[in-house]
Amino acid sequence: MDEAPAPVTEKPKDEKEKRKRRILFWIVVVIILALLFIVLNRSSDPANPVEDAKPRPGVGQVIDGDLPNMTDEQIKDALKKNQDASMFTLAVDSQSTYEKGSKILNLMVGNSDKNSLDCFFEILDNGEVIYTSPQMKPKQYIKTAELSRELSEGTNKLIVRYYVSYQDTIIGNPEVKVYVVTKDKGLKNL
Repeated sequence: MDEAPAPVTEKPKDEKEKRKRRILFWIVVVIILALLFIVLNRSSDPANPVEDAKPRPGVGQVIDGDLPNMTDEQIKDALKKNQDASMFTLAVDSQSTYEKGSKILNLMVGNSDKNSLDCFFEILDNGEVIYTSPQMKPKQYIKTAELSRELSEGTNKLIVRYYVSYQDTIIGNPEVKVYVVTKDKGLKNL
């Protein structure tokens, strides 16, 4: 009986190591499964599409032709009614000339061909209206304006205030600053 019994302390140590390895293994498996679930779930979620997804058209029936129960004029009116006044394109010279002693201002102001709405405009000097234009349709303009009074000598800063209208209702009024240089009679335009 010379054999010595195996140390008791080694067996529990091996069992503890095996237990730690099993726990670590299952933790790694759970983490891998969680990551796999997140990746698969994210790619099928339409609210959070994968970044490399390309936009695709939807499905549905598309019908050619005019809108039902609407004439061309009704369609144009509906589009004009919904048009935002901020989409109105201004067409104004930023600088102009004025002949000393005259009431005629050489200033081109128009209603751009890009617009679909009518407009008129006022010219203001220090808050005072000194000219009001007639109503202009798209592609119409004026080259000169007869002012209600003469301008002061030197450089004048005027305001051109548009009134954008749809069916006789003002729907917007953008403004533009214009610099007018007074010149002596007989001098060419600057």
